[in-house]
Amino acid sequence: MEKTSLRIRGIANAAMAVIFAMLLAFSTAGTAWAVSPDEMKNSAGNTFVSTDGYASLPENKIDRDFYWAGKDLDLTSTETGGDIVIAGMNLSVSDSKTGGSVRAAGMNLKFTNVSTHNNFTVAGQNIDFVNCAAEGGVYCAGSAISFAGNAAAGFFSGSKVVLNGTINGDASIYADVIEIGPNAVITGTLHAESGIEPIVSESAQIGTLEYEKKTDTAASVDASEVLGIATFIDLLFKIVGLVGTILFAIVLAWLFRRPVEGATAMTRNHAGRVFATGAIALLVSPLLFVLLLCFVVTSPIALALLLVLVVLAIVAVPFAAASLSRLVFPKMNRIGAAAIGGIVLGIVSILPFLGALVSLASFIYILGYIIQAMWNARRFSPDNIESKESSDSDDPIQETTTPKSPVSSYPIPESPSTTSEAPTPASTTNQK
Repeated sequence: MEKTSLRIRGIANAAMAVIFAMLLAFSTAGTAWAVSPDEMKNSAGNTFVSTDGYASLPENKIDRDFYWAGKDLDLTSTETGGDIVIAGMNLSVSDSKTGGSVRAAGMNLKFTNVSTHNNFTVAGQNIDFVNCAAEGGVYCAGSAISFAGNAAAGFFSGSKVVLNGTINGDASIYADVIEIGPNAVITGTLHAESGIEPIVSESAQIGTLEYEKKTDTAASVDASEVLGIATFIDLLFKIVGLVGTILFAIVLAWLFRRPVEGATAMTRNHAGRVFATGAIALLVSPLLFVLLLCFVVTSPIALALLLVLVVLAIVAVPFAAASLSRLVFPKMNRIGAAAIGGIVLGIVSILPFLGALVSLASFIYILGYIIQAMWNARRFSPDNIESKESSDSDDPIQETTTPKSPVSSYPIPESPSTTSEAPTPASTTNQK
C-alpha cells in the first residue's frame, strides 16, 4: 500500500508540474506583457519584466515577487522576498536567493547556486540544477533532468534523470534512464520506475531503494495469450461466415426464386458458356473501370460499376450454393437444397486455399449468369422480335418463297362437301 501511494504521489506531482508549466506560460506572459517593456515595480513591491532578452543588474534586490516572460533570461545575483516566476525559451538563474519558491517553465533551464525558502517547481525540455538548495521539495517534469544540490524531497519525471545531490527525505524518479551519481545521498526511500535498472554509483548513499520495472502494456501480454485471442477471433469470424452463407443462400432461394432457378437451368444446359462469360468479364472489368475513371463524365459510371462488383462478390458464394444445389438435389425442396449447398460451400470457403478458389469460382459464376441473362433478355425482347419480323417482310426473296400465312405450309384436309361437285340440272335430266 505504501509503495502504491508513493507511486501515485509521484505521478500526481509530475502531472501537476506539467499543468503548472502551461498555466505559468499563459499567466506570466499575460501579467508581464500587460506592462511596459521595461522593468516596473508596483506599490506592493513586485517586479514585472517583459523584455525579450533580460540581464539583471548586480546585487538586484526585490521586495516581493519577480515576474518575467520572454525568450531569453539571464537572472543573476538577485534576491527576492517572494517568488521567482518565469516563463520563456532559454532561462538561466544564478547566484540568487528567494524567500518563496521558484516556478519556471521553458525549453532550456539552468539554475546555478540558487536557494529557495520553499520549492522548485520546474517544467521544460532540458533542466539542470547545479549546487541548488531548497528547504522544501524539487518537482520537475521534462526530457533531460539533472539535479545536484539538496532538498527535503524530490519528484522527477522525464526521459533521463541524473540525481547527484542530497535529498533529506524521500525521492521518486520516473524515467527511461535513471542514473544515481557518486555524490547522491538519499536519507529516506528512493522509488525508481524505469524500463531498465537504475545505474547506481558505488559511493552513492541510499536509505532504501525500491525499483519497479516499467513494462509496455502491449509487450507484457504473454505470447500464448495473444495467440489464443487471435485464434478465437479467427474461429469466431469463420463461424459467422458459415452461418451467414447458409442464411443468405436460404433467403436467395426464398425471395429470388426466378433468378436462382434460371441460373440452375442455364448451368444445366450451357455451363461452359456461363463460366467462360464470367471469366472474360472478370478480366475486362478492371480495365473498363480504369477507362471509365479517366474521364469526369464517366467517373460516376465507374463508381457504380465498382459498387455492383462489390455487391456481387458478397453474394457470389450464397448464390452459387442456392442455384447449384438444385442441380445436385433436383427433387428436393429448394429451401432445403439451398441450406445444404450453403453448408457445403460455407465450410469449403473458410478453408485456407480452397476458400479462395471457391470464392473466385462463385464470382465468375454469378458474373457469367448475369451477363448471359441480360443478353437473352435483350435478344428475345418484343422490340427485337418486331424489328426482325419487319426486316424479314421487306426481303423480296422471302416474299416469293414463303407464304404469307404461317399456317398455309401445313396441308389442310379436304371435306366431302368441298371435294365433290354439285350436279347440274342437265345431268339430272339425262339421268331421268
